[in-house]
Amino acid sequence: MSPPRTPPELIADAVAEILLRIPPDDPADLLRASLVCKPWLRVASDPAFLRRYRAFHRRAPLLGFFYSVGCQSYSPLFIPTTAARARPLRLPAHDDHNWHVHDCRHSRVLLWKTHRKFAVWDPITGYLEELPKLEIFYSEFTAVVLCAVAGCNHCDCHGGPFLVVCVGNGDADSAARACVYSSEASAWGAPDSTYLDGGYMYDITRPAVIGDEIYCLVDLGARILKYDLVKHCFSLISLPAEYKEWPLLLQNEDGSLGFAGVTGSRLHLWSRMANSEGVTGWVPQRVIKLKILRKATVFGFAEGAGVFIMSTKAGAFTFDLKSERVREVDEYMDYCTFFPFISFFTPDYACGKLPLVAETN
Repeated sequence: MSPPRTPPELIADAVAEILLRIPPDDPADLLRASLVCKPWLRVASDPAFLRRYRAFHRRAPLLGFFYSVGCQSYSPLFIPTTAARARPLRLPAHDDHNWHVHDCRHSRVLLWKTHRKFAVWDPITGYLEELPKLEIFYSEFTAVVLCAVAGCNHCDCHGGPFLVVCVGNGDADSAARACVYSSEASAWGAPDSTYLDGGYMYDITRPAVIGDEIYCLVDLGARILKYDLVKHCFSLISLPAEYKEWPLLLQNEDGSLGFAGVTGSRLHLWSRMANSEGVTGWVPQRVIKLKILRKATVFGFAEGAGVFIMSTKAGAFTFDLKSERVREVDEYMDYCTFFPFISFFTPDYACGKLPLVAETN
């Protein structure tokens, strides 16, 4: 009796079509599939397939949140939100780790330490670039890191040019100043400034970025300072008088400016929109009753993923805006700000560069 025939291997095109449809939400799934056999690994590691994979899924997944503990963190701390068991993301071993997480966008983390020193870190590739010292003194400031490629979909920003925008004020006056660092020029630009009329910056909440405009809170959360990167100008926006809680600024799904906050057991969502007469104002968008989360505080929002992160006495939780699903991600700590980390993690980065999927079953 002749031995049974070995089943024919799938052709590479068929394998690619199978792998292409694996959701990116949990990076371990694609990684496990690529380890089925060598032909599958070849397909999953092919740069052309990976470009196609990112383009097919369009939006990069939420991998987790960086955060600061007690407003002071001497090494970036990370909470994964994927189903895969993971180790924390860590800076390169040679670094002194005296960094504070200040922002996280477009697959990059903005780090800061004393003496006006910034660095931009790519946790996927492990690349860390320290910036020249910022010569402007800020007593209070906020800062963001942005991809500098025009029209980029931010699916694969690794290694590309970036901007760092710092907005704040000093002790001596009420002027707000914005200064922009360009990685292409390897230098900080000339600052823009405006009179703030007694307003002061607060860096405990993450700014919102919509296109070329940066929005941050001033006056104990009573007003919003907008800085336009292209026009190099500032403007002030008042929050609705009837809202009394501390707001979290965000970009709504339709691209408009919004904010969120919790009052009692209800999550309130607001949007800034123009009425039929062209007058722009704040409009209540949605009120969601939080059935599980009691006395929660909103600390972060992942645009694109539609996921809030909230803290209660029972722990830190994610709240999916569409499904209203609640998931515990960590025990309670004295958090200040959460920074969502959104990026593709594909097999080309899996060889020890990112310990997100360090343990697979």
